[in-house]
Amino acid sequence: MQDSLPFLAAPHDALRQGLVTLKDGAAVSHPVEQIQQLAGPAGEQSRAEMLRNVYGSALPARMQIEKQILDRHERLPGLPSSKLGLEAMTGALEDFGFESYLGLPQDSETPQPDLHSQMEQRLGLASGTKPMARGLPM
Repeated sequence: MQDSLPFLAAPHDALRQGLVTLKDGAAVSHPVEQIQQLAGPAGEQSRAEMLRNVYGSALPARMQIEKQILDRHERLPGLPSSKLGLEAMTGALEDFGFESYLGLPQDSETPQPDLHSQMEQRLGLASGTKPMARGLPM
C-alpha cells in the first residue's frame, strides 16, 4: 500500500527498539493481501446498503454502533487483545488468513519491548525527561 519511505515523527530509541531501517517500513505487501484489504470495506458497504434497503436505516446504524463499542476494548500494550466479541459479530471467527499464522509476536526472534517502555510510548512520555512537581520543572 505504501510506496514511499515512512515519516519519522518521534525520535527512535535504538537501545529499546533496535537499529532503525527505513527499508523494512517501505516494503510493498503481497498482492493477495492488497486485494483482501481493498475488498473488505467495499463488501461491508454493500452489505450495509442491502440491510438498509430491506430493514430500514436503523439496523445498519445499530450494527455500526455495536461494532464501535466492541472495537474499543483493549488491554495494556504487550498483552494480546483478542476482541472476540467483534470477531463474532463480523463473522471473522471463521476466516483463516495470512495474519492467523504469519508474523505472530510469539514466533519473533527479536525480544518484545517491556510493558514499561510501551506504556511510555502510548502516553507520550519521553525517557530522559526531568520529573515535574506540581506542573513546574524541577
